[in-house]
Amino acid sequence: MTTSALTKAPSARIAGLTAAALLACTVPALAATDATAADTTTADTLAVEKATGTDSLAVPRTRADGTLIAEAGGSRVELPAMGSGAFTVTDSTGKRLRVGLPGSSAATARVTPNGTVVYSRPADSVDVAAQVGEDGSASALITMKDAAAPKEYRFALDLPSGARALLDEDGGVLVLDGSGELVGTFQAPWAKDATGKPVPTSYRIEGGELVQSVHTDASTAYPVVADPKWWDKTKEIAGGMVSDTWNSMKCGGALAAAFHPGTASYKAIKAAGGVKKLLAVLSGVNSKRGAASALGSGFTTLFGVKSIKKACFDDLK
Repeated sequence: MTTSALTKAPSARIAGLTAAALLACTVPALAATDATAADTTTADTLAVEKATGTDSLAVPRTRADGTLIAEAGGSRVELPAMGSGAFTVTDSTGKRLRVGLPGSSAATARVTPNGTVVYSRPADSVDVAAQVGEDGSASALITMKDAAAPKEYRFALDLPSGARALLDEDGGVLVLDGSGELVGTFQAPWAKDATGKPVPTSYRIEGGELVQSVHTDASTAYPVVADPKWWDKTKEIAGGMVSDTWNSMKCGGALAAAFHPGTASYKAIKAAGGVKKLLAVLSGVNSKRGAASALGSGFTTLFGVKSIKKACFDDLK
């Protein structure tokens, strides 16, 4: 799996020191380096946990090989030993997704008491962290330490067989399986600067990667924290996603797949408030007549799209 590499700091050069000077300076120098690294890691952790909060985090346990694992909310989340690895989420149905982290292979995992896994290198302008929610969600967090940090981050996606990723109307990403059923989502992207001010950010899908752009400017206060967050299909999605009992995930997948600008279905879904709002409306009806009443003229348009009719309306009375 390909992940973007961060620029490595050049090796320090030591010249013109006598053996005695080396003996005199080695221990203090190492102590100072360790203290600087610890201070930097602490600062990065504070920035991440200030931005995300820590009330509902699961604390991963470390395995013998340095990787970590957390089981929460019906999902199993495996985290890498290094910042250049990938985290893997396996849901309650056995479907698995891997997300590559754009960190350094020299940054090893450190777990905070709150459960945040930090991959930090003092010399780099960007650090990576990961969090697992008690609900089974998984987040990859980027900390941009200063203005020298890249403005774009690539997360390699290894999706279940036959699955595809689509941008949704909120700026998030839907992952649909080969039958069009929703596997899960990356929530709409967010980023915050050191003052808590939102920083504009966006996703795109490119070459099998989720690409997050963070649009800082001269007024941005560093560090900036940004967060792609994955939820599998068993989780409630903010904005009214309904439960599996009505097979809403298959309906949501069909709606998302039909949500293309310039089409009649796009206009009908947009008029209803978007995919999530439309699902919330449909969750309150139990018949085709009820759906027609709730959707007005949009019902005819959506009912006429074969995939939407089959996924959203055929099971209604």
